[in-house]
Amino acid sequence: MATSLRRSEAETRAARLKLAGTLVELDLTDPTAETFTSRVTIRFSSRSPDSFLDFKGHELLAATLNGVPLDSTCWRAGRITLSELQASNTVVVEGRMGYSSDGEGLHRHIDPQDQRIYLYAMSFLDAAPRWFACFDQPDLKSSYELRVRVPTDWMVIGNGPAERVGRDWWRIVQKNPLSTYFVTLVAGPYASVLDEHEGIGLGIHARASLSDQLSSQAADVITVTKQSLDYYHRVFGRRYPFGEYHQAFVPDFNAGAMENPGCVTLRDTFLYRGRATQADRARRAGIIAHEMAHMWFGDLVTMRWWDDLWLNESFAEYMAHRCCTEATDYPLWTEFGVIRKDWGSVADQSPSTHPVAGEAADAASALQNFDGISYAKGAAVLRQLVTYLGESVFLSGLDDYFDRYGFANADLQDLLNCWSRSAVMDLKSWAKSWLLTTGMDTLDVTGVAPHVMIGKAADQAGTAKRTHAIGVGAVDPVGRTTEVAAIHVGDLPVPVTVPAETVLVIPDLLDASWAKIRFGPGGWSKVAAVLPLLDAEQPSVVVYNAIRDAVRDVTLDPAAALDLLCAALSSPQPDVILSSLGAFAADQLAGAYCPVPSRQERLARIHQTAWSAMARCQPGSDHQLTAFRLVVRTAVDVNLLHRWYRDDRLPAGVELDPEVRWEIVERAAILIDDNGGLIADALDRDHSSAAQVHAARARAALPKGEAKETAWSFLMRPSAVTAYEVYATAEGFFQPSQSALTEPFVRRYFTEIGNTAQFRTGWALAEVAARAFPWTFPTPITVDYAEQALAAELAAPLRRALVDGTDRLRRALRSLRAF
Repeated sequence: MATSLRRSEAETRAARLKLAGTLVELDLTDPTAETFTSRVTIRFSSRSPDSFLDFKGHELLAATLNGVPLDSTCWRAGRITLSELQASNTVVVEGRMGYSSDGEGLHRHIDPQDQRIYLYAMSFLDAAPRWFACFDQPDLKSSYELRVRVPTDWMVIGNGPAERVGRDWWRIVQKNPLSTYFVTLVAGPYASVLDEHEGIGLGIHARASLSDQLSSQAADVITVTKQSLDYYHRVFGRRYPFGEYHQAFVPDFNAGAMENPGCVTLRDTFLYRGRATQADRARRAGIIAHEMAHMWFGDLVTMRWWDDLWLNESFAEYMAHRCCTEATDYPLWTEFGVIRKDWGSVADQSPSTHPVAGEAADAASALQNFDGISYAKGAAVLRQLVTYLGESVFLSGLDDYFDRYGFANADLQDLLNCWSRSAVMDLKSWAKSWLLTTGMDTLDVTGVAPHVMIGKAADQAGTAKRTHAIGVGAVDPVGRTTEVAAIHVGDLPVPVTVPAETVLVIPDLLDASWAKIRFGPGGWSKVAAVLPLLDAEQPSVVVYNAIRDAVRDVTLDPAAALDLLCAALSSPQPDVILSSLGAFAADQLAGAYCPVPSRQERLARIHQTAWSAMARCQPGSDHQLTAFRLVVRTAVDVNLLHRWYRDDRLPAGVELDPEVRWEIVERAAILIDDNGGLIADALDRDHSSAAQVHAARARAALPKGEAKETAWSFLMRPSAVTAYEVYATAEGFFQPSQSALTEPFVRRYFTEIGNTAQFRTGWALAEVAARAFPWTFPTPITVDYAEQALAAELAAPLRRALVDGTDRLRRALRSLRAF
């Protein structure tokens, strides 16, 4: 097994080595084989006689250092030992590497629709050595040249402009220095749409079977790309530095996207096969803007070590939401609050929480911090910092940062120093309280109108002395919101005067800080009086997040929370709110936070609420489609689902596109054995890889023992199915309505999940464990099983998944006991 690089080793190696250039030569002419050859030449200088190279191939074919062959024993545990180094060195390594099926390294996908092969490389976090030998750490940057031999009908793109230099040879050069985890390659019979913007070549690419979707959605993708380029050029005061800008929508991609300079890779589910709502397109726009922000923050200036992952992700998250809101047709701050901040809030209140600027002793453990804290919490903290420093100081500090560290590496203190110089103040105390601590403060209200106090409740150990810059809002009896004060809340409560007729006081009216929000004594009855009437999105988001937080904190009865949400969702809501809160109600309030005998009744209430939302919609509108998705998700009438599947009695304006059809199939599969062959019929209609994923989720959800045993084998034993199909199987397995059927698998999960580390690694290992966690069984015995599993030795990704899952169980169990 390969050894994970420790921070101490990386610091030593970075102090000794400096890279001059890397040449990677790949022979991919037979992509049906299990392996390919990779030959790497690295020129570098050294201040030490010894070091090592990272190599995770199947076979080391040959290695030379300064022309001298290395003994085969030099390769061990994923490393090639380098001895007798000189001041200037050239190492050449040729290996036989394996294609991957887990979305890391050089991933191979066989499209079930046309049986054509598509490749792409994913080098993050420590996957680069799976397809080429390298010094794999963020602060050993190098220029790169790739020479790639492929079938003659393929196209090739990568980090720099790609040119065909022979019948089956391509050459890619990026002269600007890159960290290894950015290096990528996309090769295959991809369909493409090309464009140009102010001298920057643009390209978007996808599998041939998605060429219709690519063509129909290219205008939107390219428009957002151009708007984002213009925005970042204006805000950062410097042009995009890596030449061409390609975006490849690739299959089986684990993350949402990856910021490879010159060649961003994105999950191809962002090319929508069915009708996409404005909220769907906005999510894609956010991904595009996020990855582009990385071109400056992450790619131009790169963190020295994974401790500062937040420097990449928090910044890109924050800037993307700014960019989309200010420069595109897709304002995103509501999405940030209701989806992203809730994701981060759950992570920050779990036992596995960590500081925004978390520590990572080695590369493997760093992957565990790739979460809602590094993204959403970090972005919210940056939003607070802009309020604290002011816009001009914030941007001036970034300008200094890019000037000092462009094409190099930096850490947290380097960035803070740049902001401190611009602000003429020391930010150490601010960084200590916001970036180097864990947990959330609670902002609450005391007093009655017109004289109230806003202060922090000391309800969570580990929180630091933070000062929150917030706007306080007052809500009148008809739901009008008014910002009545802009205040800074530290250790002492702050008095605020509100209008005498105020029904509800909302701390942090505009959702600008990172804190849990409460509304004082009798607060939930006040919320009930005005929540359906609120006239603005941001205050609504603050209240909705407070409801979810209070349920998880066991301070609000889930039944009362459902009353609040059903009343609110029956009134007009933005699609992203209806979708997110509807899912929370269906999955949590009618799932883990509901006694088993009451689950069907609660689900029926949500179903009726979704119908009520549909009744107010214009046929064919985005809101109608969003509401209909919730109707399907909560349906229990199998006959009605079957009629809809046959395009019979569908509500006027709803189109039976491939994705809607599969949503119907998946819901029907939960309710009744598939003896009618609905899944098989849907696969006959749809031969895509997306269909295979939907079918896997539906088969795992079937309410019969044979189907569960088959699905279980995919989860707990090696198989040839794609990673996406395994993820879908995990998601479909434990259904809230199938407790009697799946109860025997609960103990099996905790006794068998540890063994999956023998055949899965990294991202896939954690994802399967998290998605398959038996969250529908919040019982004392389930918690006991979980604690027994955690007492054993577990791979780090598994431990994180079980720690977080067990925390969810405990919270739900406490709620069931309390209410």
